[in-house]
Amino acid sequence: MRPILVVAMLCFAGRSLSAQTVPSGSGEFFAPRLDSARKVEPRWSMAIHSAAAQRFSPVASAIVPGSGQYMLGNDRFIGYVAVEVLGWLQYTKNVREQTAQEAEFKLLARRTARAGFASGSVDDLPDADWAYYEKMRDYLESGPFSLTVVGVTPDTSVGTYNGSRWQLAQATFTTREAALAEYMRTAVRPEYEWSWVNAQFQFDRFKRTTNKRNDAHFAAQLNLMLIGANHVLSMIDAFTTIRLRATPNGTGGTSIGATISW
Repeated sequence: MRPILVVAMLCFAGRSLSAQTVPSGSGEFFAPRLDSARKVEPRWSMAIHSAAAQRFSPVASAIVPGSGQYMLGNDRFIGYVAVEVLGWLQYTKNVREQTAQEAEFKLLARRTARAGFASGSVDDLPDADWAYYEKMRDYLESGPFSLTVVGVTPDTSVGTYNGSRWQLAQATFTTREAALAEYMRTAVRPEYEWSWVNAQFQFDRFKRTTNKRNDAHFAAQLNLMLIGANHVLSMIDAFTTIRLRATPNGTGGTSIGATISW
């Protein structure tokens, strides 16, 4: 993230330093003017000067940041392209980190917390979504789905996940039948049961790994937000450039500028 911000700051700082204000003598400062009579050419020879290019430059910038600035012959496109490239590189890195941490904590859960409930190889245990592993972080053990072999007798221990689901279902519904139906919907089934009892070291490692997964996930989301902001900023920049007001000057040419009250 820091390399992206540094590049963006340097690029836009260079833009600001290149603009020198000229006092007007009337309490106002004028931004640099581009005198069309002097026929000043853009620094980038491949710039497209047609009216169609100017109209579509904001759309181009919204799709590919910097492309609109390039079409208008503006060297600010370098900053937008740099932010875009670095943003996607950081996003890719964080997604890979998230994937690696997910693989690690899932393997740790299968070989430690879930191993005692596997009928065969632990590698054959079914996988689950992120919400399941969040439950494993919050509860030391899932508790049995049923205390009896015949029928469903909910776990009554408050300290287990299934026990807490049964307590909540009883407090929510007035009849046992409704509470039992809710319990069967939310409780952990036998093939997903776990226990971190007598494995505190592995449990702590599991929680650290899931925290790293969360950090990588949120960093990737932040990368996407920055990339999106780069698209919007580039579009606004291109739109503002083509909307600057042109006024006649004393030499018979046309100048583009803005005033700032001082």
